[in-house]
This record gives sequence, structure tokens and C-alpha cells, in this order.
Amino acid sequence: MNYLNQKWFLLSIGGVFIGFTGMNWNIPIFAWIAMVPFLRYVRLGHSVWILLFSLIFIQILSTMRIVSEPFHLWIAIISGIQGGIVFTILLWIWNWLRIQFSGQISSILCFAFLFTIVEWIGGYSSGLGVWGMFANSQLNNLIVLQSASLFGATGISFIIYLVGGSIEESLSDFISNSELSKNSAYFLFTCFLLIVGVYFYGAIRLTVPIEGKSIKVGTVTSKMEIQNIWNNPIQNQMNTELVLSRTKQAADEGAKVVVWNEGAVIVNRNEEESFLTKVSHLAKTKQIEIIAAYVVPIKEKEFFLDNQFRWIGKDGSTRQIYFKQFIPPGEPVSIIPSEIKVIDVDGIKMSAAICYDFDSLKLTQKHAELGTAISFIAASDWKGINPFHTEMAALRGIENGTAIVRSTRGGLSGIYDAYGRTKGTLDYYEENDGVLVASVPIVPVFTLYRKFGNWVVGLGILYFLFSGILILVFVLKSRN
Repeated sequence: MNYLNQKWFLLSIGGVFIGFTGMNWNIPIFAWIAMVPFLRYVRLGHSVWILLFSLIFIQILSTMRIVSEPFHLWIAIISGIQGGIVFTILLWIWNWLRIQFSGQISSILCFAFLFTIVEWIGGYSSGLGVWGMFANSQLNNLIVLQSASLFGATGISFIIYLVGGSIEESLSDFISNSELSKNSAYFLFTCFLLIVGVYFYGAIRLTVPIEGKSIKVGTVTSKMEIQNIWNNPIQNQMNTELVLSRTKQAADEGAKVVVWNEGAVIVNRNEEESFLTKVSHLAKTKQIEIIAAYVVPIKEKEFFLDNQFRWIGKDGSTRQIYFKQFIPPGEPVSIIPSEIKVIDVDGIKMSAAICYDFDSLKLTQKHAELGTAISFIAASDWKGINPFHTEMAALRGIENGTAIVRSTRGGLSGIYDAYGRTKGTLDYYEENDGVLVASVPIVPVFTLYRKFGNWVVGLGILYFLFSGILILVFVLKSRN
């Protein structure tokens, strides 16, 4: 096993694992072992600087998987640099704690909790939101994802990290001593039980029906890109009429609530009132709720927009005016604070958001706290993140016990129940009429995550507080 001591082998195999973890071209099993080569690398004391530049390079190449028009290489470069720096710092901290305080801290728990807490911080407050979560690697494994109802995506990531840390320590034990230590064997057995428990829980949960009434909901998408209709009033008018026509079609197919894709139409400020009058008339005539997502140019000769939706009730009134709250880095839209609301429609609690809003744990937590049963998302993606981004939104639904209805230009439109089960999808890149209608339950499903949030992160914080006390006592005794 001499090659497991070679830095370039470890970096290369680790690069392959990281390169195909999460996003498109995802190989789910790689996530469970992706960090093993890097943990082994720092344990052996190889150069931190080589690790840093290698991780930046690996992260850039990995992020290239989502680069396609209209987004370019700079996304991969910026996120790659950020990811490489963060991973290197965390690995260095882990290794330093492992060496300095081996009697006061568990290297496996330290690694798993450290990385999980940083994921949570990113998902809750960073500009990239939940994009860096290892749990995203399991999006196609609906059984495993059910455990998000217990402890959220952060809990799934924690188990993945725990498995990776246990494998690495066991491997190092075996290479050094030709046998496993009791501690390594204990953690491997614990990981086995956790994985079996997660699979049993998920398999059983998926057999339990979501009881109660359902409602038909719909998504409407247009294939006319904003960039193409920006300076073409005729095309813009055609696009507006198309979206309204498809909304009528969704209503005729039984939809009671219809959500448009993000920025479905462009509306000039001086035409906004007449446009909203048309939408209001349509909602009243068809007796449907319309979440009309549109953009308003606010700078002459510059691509800069108000990105918003108007929730028009079936009586023609405006129920909510909302502007996008979680803005992706570099997106040319205004920042206008808006209140997240739950709209009660005939006793059914519903809420709505715009695309990237559902990549922020802070914002999705607010939707759950307000008691929503169905979350409608007006979204706009691109080929590089299709269908990954819509599936990420479905994971938020599993966490909070809510149905997800996501209308997406440039990606997958999807309707999912509170278990993340697909009720209907519509791919932007396939030939279709741009209208999707399906039924979803109207009652939210109770989840521990909805009630207690990211409690695994809380355990991690308590663990580090307790370990910190032990370390402090050790340092004081050593000085004396």
C-alpha cells in the first residue's frame, strides 16, 4: 500500500472523487470517500501549499460541470478559489487539533462536526447558500433523502463526513499497525448502524401515505429568453401573450394555482398597471391564483432589473408583492427587502419565492416557520445546472414537510410532494407546451427538522464547547 503514502496519488484520486461529487455528472458513492485521500494527505504531513493549489485547481475543474451559456468560466474560477481555500483551512485545522490534542478530541468527530458546521454556516449566511453541501450528492437517492426530515441536509452531510473520517482513520491504523484500533472499529460499526438506520427509515417512510385532500397546481414556462426579447418589443409582446395563453391552458386543465417561471415576461414601468390588469382579469375569469413572475427594466441602455412576482388572487386582488431576496453573485437585479408571507387560500397555506431564495436555509426556514404546506418557486436556470437545481429545491421540501412547485426557464419544472416524490416534471429542453399540471397534498407533513432545525449542528457546537473545556484544562495542567 505504498501508493497510499504518495502525495500525488492521494491528490489525484481525491480530485477524481471531488470532481464527480454533487452537481451534474454526480456519482453518489464518491461523496462517502471523497475526503479520505485529503485526510490521509494532511495526516502524513505533506505540503499545505501544494494541497491549497491542488484543491483550487480541483474545485475549478469540478465546477466547470455547471458552466454553460449564459454563464461562463469566471463562475468556476471564483467558486473554485473560494472552495479550495476553505477546504485547505479546514483540513489544516483538523490536523492541528488531531496532533496537539489527541487525548482531548476525537479526530473523527472533530472532522465530521467541523465540516458540517461550516456547511451550515455557508447554507445559512454565505452568498453560495446550500451549493456546497455534500448532501446534494445524494439527490437521486430518495430513500436516503428521507432522513432530511429528521435532521436536514446538514445531518446527511454529517453522516457522509463521519463515514469518510472513519474509513480514513481505519485505513491509517491498518497501514501503520496492520490492524484496526478499537476506536476505529467502534466508529466503523457505528457508521454501519447509522447507514442501515437511514435506509430503514427512508424505506418505511415512503410507504406511509400523505393523507388528506390534494389540489391541482400548475407551472407555466416560456422558451423566449430575456436576452432575446430585451430590445425587441414585438417578440416581448408575443412572449407576454404566450405566457397568458398558457396560464389559461393550465386553468382549463384544472390547476387552481399557477406559477410562472422567474422573469417570465418583461414589463416596462409605464405598462405595468395595464399588464397587471390583464393578469387580474384572467385570474378572476378563470377563478385561479396566479403567481405572476416578471421583470421591470430600471436603467436605460443597461441590463438591470427589478425581479419580482405579484400574487394575484382568484378575486383579482393582489395578495403579495415580492422581490427576489437572495441574489446570486453578479446578478443584475435590484435589492428590495420583501416580507415572506404565507397566503391562506380556502384554508390551504401557501408561500412563494424566486429561484435562488430557496438556496438559503435562512429563507426556507422562514417559510417553514410560517406553516406553509405548498411552496411555489418561480425559477430560471441554465443547462449546466439542469435538473440539479430543481432537485435541490425538492430536498428543502423534504426537510420542511412541504410540497414544492417549481416553474423553471432553462431547466426542469417540477411538482413534488412533501416526501420529495415526483408528481410531475417538464424539461425545458424537450419539445412540450410549457404547461405542467399535477396534484399535491394540501397538508404539511410533520418533520423533526421543521420543529428543531439543524440540531445536528447544535450537537457539533456542544461537542466543540466540551472539547474546548478539556483542551483548556489540559493546557493549564501542562503549564503547571
